[in-house]
Amino acid sequence: MQTHTLDHRGYEIAVQPEKNEFGAWRAIVSVRHATDPVAQFRPETVQPEWLTEEEAVRDGFEWATRLIDHKLTSSSDEI
Repeated sequence: MQTHTLDHRGYEIAVQPEKNEFGAWRAIVSVRHATDPVAQFRPETVQPEWLTEEEAVRDGFEWATRLIDHKLTSSSDEI
């Protein structure tokens, strides 16, 4: 599967869509700042399975940008 990337506020978001055993799409998301990995996670949304690869990629980017924005606006150093 192709990995899709997006730069957001100094962080690189990488989203790799994958099909589950039922044929639905999900996203594997990693977030990095410079060369240090910050987090890797699979977003668990209200509807974690998508009908198309594009929807899974969009969902992964949305989760990661929210995570980054929260990290930058909170006083905590942890994600």
